[in-house]
Amino acid sequence: MNSYIKQWLEIIENMNNDNTYKLAWGRAIIELCFETNQLDKQVTFTFQHIAKKMIKYYWNQTYFFHLDQSPNKKKIPILVQNVNLLIDLYESVQRTHVPVWFDKAETILKHEKQYRKIINDSAKTLKNDVSWRFKLANKKEYDLYYLDKNCMFISFTKQQVLSLKEYSFVLSQLINFKWAQLLEKFNHSPRIASKVKDISDNTIKRSSLTKYKNILLKSNNYQAIDFYTGKVLQENDISVDHVIPWPFMYSDDIWNLVLTSKSNNSSKSNIIPSQDVIESLKERNARLVKLINDSKYKDELLLAIENDYVDKFYLAMKI
Repeated sequence: MNSYIKQWLEIIENMNNDNTYKLAWGRAIIELCFETNQLDKQVTFTFQHIAKKMIKYYWNQTYFFHLDQSPNKKKIPILVQNVNLLIDLYESVQRTHVPVWFDKAETILKHEKQYRKIINDSAKTLKNDVSWRFKLANKKEYDLYYLDKNCMFISFTKQQVLSLKEYSFVLSQLINFKWAQLLEKFNHSPRIASKVKDISDNTIKRSSLTKYKNILLKSNNYQAIDFYTGKVLQENDISVDHVIPWPFMYSDDIWNLVLTSKSNNSSKSNIIPSQDVIESLKERNARLVKLINDSKYKDELLLAIENDYVDKFYLAMKI
């Protein structure tokens, strides 16, 4: 491992952050270097290039999982404020509240004047703050890149880019780990490490819940009863729903799944359930665990009941 990469490792290891700007900045640089085919004597990235990458990370983590990027909810980082503006803009243009990847949304947003303004405003934020702070650690400044704050760009030598390409996986994994550690301090959401990694890599996929339908039917003697309304569901109107919303749980657990109508499922969005709904879910789980024979799901339900998963995750979600 060369001395340049060792400097990067020291910077990442010694980060003392009150928000995630440095982590997002570092990951954006690594990703840009990995993607570039420009291997001239000097390789340059503008603050606009970097800002767009950082907004992508914050967009995906915010839109899918509602993760806070700083401990002070009254003082939201400017880039996250800008992401919220972009999400509002996208939903207004597309007339939808369904989360999408930033890469997909950008194909719509890039035609909007407000989008270009937000990218430029974000770039100016990087100029004033993280661009120069990132290189500081252990009371010294590391020579990671050439910084031109006035013209708002950073540049690398060809050898530096080649080194970052070679060690991109290791550095990205370390940044993701540090990012997850920081988010765990002011988010009560489970599986944060997976959320940070998968959402940054655009690898998240939601599985079909159809396989749970027959198991859940057992809780009402194979009658399709809407968990929320108590009404009988038609065969073509049965949907499997997460009581505690999927963006918080990031998993499909039988103790958190119920049957409802398709319209109710689509309109429910990511709202926090009421205490009455939570009590009904616990009662449903107590019935279901006595009726199913599948050892995998039975053990999962027993574990959830014995460890009060419903109450614990519900409480964590409300904090």
